[in-house]
Amino acid sequence: MMPRDFVPEDLLMFVNTLQRFARLPRQDQRLLIRAFCLAGFVRLVILIVPFRRLSPFLGSHMGESPREEDDARLAYAWRVGRTVETVSRYTPWKSKCLVQAVVAKILLRRLGIANTLYMGVARDEGEGLVAHAWLRCGETILTGGQGRERFTVVSTFADGAHS
Repeated sequence: MMPRDFVPEDLLMFVNTLQRFARLPRQDQRLLIRAFCLAGFVRLVILIVPFRRLSPFLGSHMGESPREEDDARLAYAWRVGRTVETVSRYTPWKSKCLVQAVVAKILLRRLGIANTLYMGVARDEGEGLVAHAWLRCGETILTGGQGRERFTVVSTFADGAHS
C-alpha cells in the first residue's frame, strides 16, 4: 500500500467525498444524482438553445408565486436549494446562478411546489452590465441569494403564479 504522503491531495478529497456520499440516506443520494445530471443538461440547453425559445418552459412570465408556502414543502424546497448549490461546486462544467435556479425550479416543479425565478441586471465596476438569477419559494431564497440586492429585476418566471 502506498504511504499517505504519496497520494495526491485531489484523490484524497475525492475519496472523502465518495465516503460522505455513501453515508447519506438513499433519498438524499438520489436528489444529489438528479441535481448533478440536471445541471449538466440545463447547462447544455442554455448553451445551445436561444433564450427566447427556452423562456416559455420557465413558467409564467412576469408572474409571482405565493409568498406563503406549507412548512413541509418549504423544508423540501430549502433542501433542494442547498443540494443544487452544493452539487454546482463539483460539476466539471460551469453551474452558475442561472443553471442553479433552473435546476432547482425543475426539481420543485416535479412536485408541484410553487416558486419564482428572478433575473436581474446591475452595472459592474467597469460600467458594463452583469446578470444574476435566483429562485424563491415562499419567502425563502433557495439559490443565488448572495448579492441579489444589488440587481434590478428585469424578468420573473413563476410556477404556481397568482393572476
